[in-house]
Amino acid sequence: MNKLGKAAGALVGVAAVAAVSSLVTIVVCGCGESPDAEKAREWHREKLDALSKANGRNRETRDIATKDSRAAKQPLATFRDPKGNFTMQVPRDWVVSSGGFDLLHWIHACDPKKPELGVFVLLKTECLLMNRTSKRFYWDKRGFGLYAMFADMIVVEKVEDFYAQFQAFCAFAAKWEKSYAGFAFPQIADFELVEKKPARTAMSRVARDNALLRGTFTDPLTKRRGEGLFTGTLCPGIVMTGNVGCNVMYNISGVTAPEGELGEWAATLAKVLGSVRYSEAFEATAARDAQIRAAGSAKLAQTLQETSDLVVRGWEERQKGFDARVGKRSDATLGYERVVEKDSGKVYRAYNGFLDGSEARKRFQAAPDEAYSRPIAGTIER
Repeated sequence: MNKLGKAAGALVGVAAVAAVSSLVTIVVCGCGESPDAEKAREWHREKLDALSKANGRNRETRDIATKDSRAAKQPLATFRDPKGNFTMQVPRDWVVSSGGFDLLHWIHACDPKKPELGVFVLLKTECLLMNRTSKRFYWDKRGFGLYAMFADMIVVEKVEDFYAQFQAFCAFAAKWEKSYAGFAFPQIADFELVEKKPARTAMSRVARDNALLRGTFTDPLTKRRGEGLFTGTLCPGIVMTGNVGCNVMYNISGVTAPEGELGEWAATLAKVLGSVRYSEAFEATAARDAQIRAAGSAKLAQTLQETSDLVVRGWEERQKGFDARVGKRSDATLGYERVVEKDSGKVYRAYNGFLDGSEARKRFQAAPDEAYSRPIAGTIER
């Protein structure tokens, strides 16, 4: 019990110090800084307002509508953390939020008008219960001191368990770690695992599970579906006598997009993820971590570049049979159908009923399943 108690005490004790130093920052890239929690709440309200306006638009277009904004054409700007902890490259006008301390540090960057489009990184999290026995042990003793904190922890036996309980984990972190106050946590609920691949990284040698996941989710703020690629390296933590103890997870990251749009954005999102550069002080925290040292993976920038490369390979090598299922569900939700231009072979999203017109059928045909793995050239509106 002593080791586990010391780990909990250190987590809570450092949290009190970190809260005083106001480690949370939320800024719009290129538009100044705002470190207060009210900015985070305003940001979430603006998300919903933007969504309402988008749903209420009624544009008139002719023939092929203006092409969708292409990920490859989005200029990237250098974001510099006001606290000097990190820099990264993000599309202009994205919002960047960060919080935490040492390896318990979060970064979340996204498009505030389309919050399902974004990137997040959590270097490490402790206090993930290793099994149901541990959960029952702490739950039964939850009225005594720090047992209450451990009773709140989620059970994570494999990487996908973390993402299946993502909202519960964020609630736990926000409750017990004061340096996350005001941090704009990524919004992932109703996680549905589509595909899992083993991740072969430097941390694999010390991991219980090291994986790249493809999955879909719901953003609970916008109520819209998203899809993404997610990583995690689950390692053994502190184990008590018997079958009670905790796991820790490293390299928690995700690149996400509105459902059906990940193919357009995967390469750019991976580039954003791989662009994160931590300060020398932050890099030093990795060198002090025993499991990172054991894996021979002490450079955080190198680890994130390795993760970025893993994301790109994972998308290129994905099981494409899932693309049609995800794309069809996305189109149905948004009121579209997928069509192919006969001459060029280009793929478009078109309003429902588009192919009912004889003129449209001369030029377009319904998209076969394989077309859902190809980029969308544009959108055809009424």
